[in-house]
Amino acid sequence: MGTGLRLLTVHAHADDETLTMGATLALLADQGVATCLVTCTDGELATVYAADMVEEEVRPRLGEIRRDELRAAATALGVTELHFLGYHDSGMAGADTNQAPHAFWRADLEEVTGRLVERIRAFRPQVVVTYDAYGGYGHPDHIQAHRGTVLAIEAAARPGMFAQAGEPWRVSKLYYTAFPLSLIRKAVAMAEAAGLPPPFGEQAPEEMEGIVPDEVVTTRVEARAGSARRRQALLAHHSQIAMDFPLVAMPEEVMAEHFSTDHYELAWSRVPTTIPEADLFAGVR
Repeated sequence: MGTGLRLLTVHAHADDETLTMGATLALLADQGVATCLVTCTDGELATVYAADMVEEEVRPRLGEIRRDELRAAATALGVTELHFLGYHDSGMAGADTNQAPHAFWRADLEEVTGRLVERIRAFRPQVVVTYDAYGGYGHPDHIQAHRGTVLAIEAAARPGMFAQAGEPWRVSKLYYTAFPLSLIRKAVAMAEAAGLPPPFGEQAPEEMEGIVPDEVVTTRVEARAGSARRRQALLAHHSQIAMDFPLVAMPEEVMAEHFSTDHYELAWSRVPTTIPEADLFAGVR
């Protein structure tokens, strides 16, 4: 049964939704919350990790492969609507591909904003989730997704802007996904105690890109009920998965017990709420 609650999330590439908030999306589906996933690029520049895929064979059609993988992942997570903006992957920060004319990083920001305004006005979410201004870890496509989303939320509420994109809609809350330092330290400590290699390489957690201090986190969503479906969605992104990746190699019961909480930073709220939160719809429900 529908609740009238709606969440829209904007991500740069297929699998970003699963890694940052997959358990939350599955939990919300269980609660009858409608969710809309907007993915900005086809992710065709990603590294191919799957052992049964040959780089030379899959590279020319990797964008198509990743769209199919995302459809399967979205189904696993119970996503209500999935939309592809269809921009081209810009590659990692500093790569020559950042400057390619067709790259999302080079896309006209007004055009990106207008397309996201259309999605917001059509879906009418109370809550929107994307990345922070740094894009989490500095990826150009993540930064561009942030910029377009923030501008679109404001524009969507103004009748005089993008009038052809539908009736105005005012979003109540904006969140950024977050990976707190304590979470990464816990994963490293558990691997060490089990005699396993460091799950994120030799780099110290404090030096890792995209990790935020715990005090930045305002909202912790305990989503153990969605943990198994997050794993199912992760495996759906087959081209991006090596079986020794920590999130895959870790037993499901360990993942559910210790890593089933998704973390967020509340950017702003137009409804009263109290920090810390345990619900993205706090103040809305």
